Amino acid sequence: MEKLRSIMLACVGFALFLGLWEIGGRILGSALLAPPSAVAVDYVDLLRQGDMLRELAGSLRQMAVGFLAACIVGMPLGVAMGRSDVADAIFRPWVSMFVVTSTAALIPLFILTIGTGFMLRVTIVFLASVWYIVLTAYNGARGVSPMQVAVARSFGAGTLQIFWKVTLPAIYPFLITGARIGLVHAIRAMVLAEMFVIIGYGGLIHRSGLLVDTGPVLGLLITLMIVSLFFNWLLGEAGRRLAPWYEQQRVTL
Repeated sequence: MEKLRSIMLACVGFALFLGLWEIGGRILGSALLAPPSAVAVDYVDLLRQGDMLRELAGSLRQMAVGFLAACIVGMPLGVAMGRSDVADAIFRPWVSMFVVTSTAALIPLFILTIGTGFMLRVTIVFLASVWYIVLTAYNGARGVSPMQVAVARSFGAGTLQIFWKVTLPAIYPFLITGARIGLVHAIRAMVLAEMFVIIGYGGLIHRSGLLVDTGPVLGLLITLMIVSLFFNWLLGEAGRRLAPWYEQQRVTL
């Protein structure tokens, strides 16, 4: 009953938002803010042309490579930093420095060094997401209860057994949350990198933004939001299916 009530309230809020948007769009005009009715027409045209889905699919494939690389590097590095004082002392200054560095500021440098193709987007996505994955895994690893480790050792568990039976289940919610946070930054970085060199889905948004009508660019942005929400939900579902305890211990985004 409570879930049904939440869904109904969400629908009411969404309908209210669309109503206010429609009124504001009709007052301001499509040049400033296209109303939902106009965006829907332009969206059908975008689907009919086929460029939107084709560019989105290509951009997401390249984003996935950078994001997976960030997970492969970031999760073990964050756990190592959280469980080892030596690793923490070596890597934390670099992580702290890069996490506050604007990815956009690095794009011109990488354009000069690696060009404007596949590697540019993969590199920018990697750099934009890996540090958040590292920090989330680091905080999870630091929070593992010493009492649980001591109990496992008292039963004769070795280092590898302690990692698989105690440490990994404890930090698992943090790993999934770090991946979800990293994914958000990865999608943003993908669009940002492509807008710099006007290719892919980001380039499509850039070109649409130059039009007098804001309907197409709003349609592209709404599609990107839906895709981001879907993949974020998918990671959450994967977390719940792979580990039943994720729902009870997960870090709330």
